[in-house]
Amino acid sequence: MDRIAVTVAAGVVLLFVTGGCARKEERPPAAEGTFAISGLPAEMTVTQRSTTAVPGSDGRVRVTVDDVTRGQVTVTVLAEDGSALAGPTSLCPADRVRFAAGGGAYVLQLEALDNALVGEDHATLVIAAAEAGPPEREKIERLLAFVASMQDAVFIRNGAEYPAAEAADHLRWKWEAAGARIRTAEQFIEEIATRSSASGEAYQIRLKDGVLVPAGEYLKERLAEINENG
Repeated sequence: MDRIAVTVAAGVVLLFVTGGCARKEERPPAAEGTFAISGLPAEMTVTQRSTTAVPGSDGRVRVTVDDVTRGQVTVTVLAEDGSALAGPTSLCPADRVRFAAGGGAYVLQLEALDNALVGEDHATLVIAAAEAGPPEREKIERLLAFVASMQDAVFIRNGAEYPAAEAADHLRWKWEAAGARIRTAEQFIEEIATRSSASGEAYQIRLKDGVLVPAGEYLKERLAEINENG
């Protein structure tokens, strides 16, 4: 509890408050220790030609967006002292850039660009922790490469049979059509490679030995191997 001292001098009452003075809590400088960006993944909207602090970074990480032009924008990730953590780099929707801050590894993905009819153009970005293993896009590419390599297998979609190369091409087409909505390899399997989006019927794979397996479950096993082995 604060103590109040009263002094009477020349008919004037002076009050002195001692102890317990309020102090603004100061965070330690970034150079004195590590920190983590909290609340990830976090979405942020940045107006062109402006700089915005990354949510959960306490202002230690900021993102600068230049002019939105021709479906792309130049993005720079900045530290608190103004030094560049990543970029400047030109990004199109679904493109990513990795950066390190406070001892942690992160990835910034450009979700969408908006050319506003009224007001300023802006970019929608998502910040997430970087995966310890291969990046998610690389995992998806490896799954597609695995499908294409299964020359002795038959892929069954809506009752029709397809060779491995055609199956891989179809999955890639669905993935590209989905755009930035597919962020992870798990999403790719669940939303792209498990069933027909037209009929809802599950995809199947007839392996070399004649065994019929659900495509989604089979690819989940391959993804587990990728995650384990890197």
